[in-house]
Amino acid sequence: MKTIKKLTKAGLWVTALAVTMNLLFGAPLFAQTAPEQVDVNINTNSSGGWYAQPWVWVVGVALFIIIIIAITRSGSKEV
Repeated sequence: MKTIKKLTKAGLWVTALAVTMNLLFGAPLFAQTAPEQVDVNINTNSSGGWYAQPWVWVVGVALFIIIIIAITRSGSKEV
């Protein structure tokens, strides 16, 4: 606690002024200009990527189940 320096009244006002100026002058930096034309294309006829195919999900789930079964059965073997 001894290393924390107390702000004097003048230092407090300078800090408050610096924060206020940063907020006022920094606000335009976050502003965005609107585009002149917005082009939205929703293509419902596309089939999507490979991950949208049902057979990919079926094969993935089957492989996952086979791997889980192989891992759980390998620990139960008696010699």
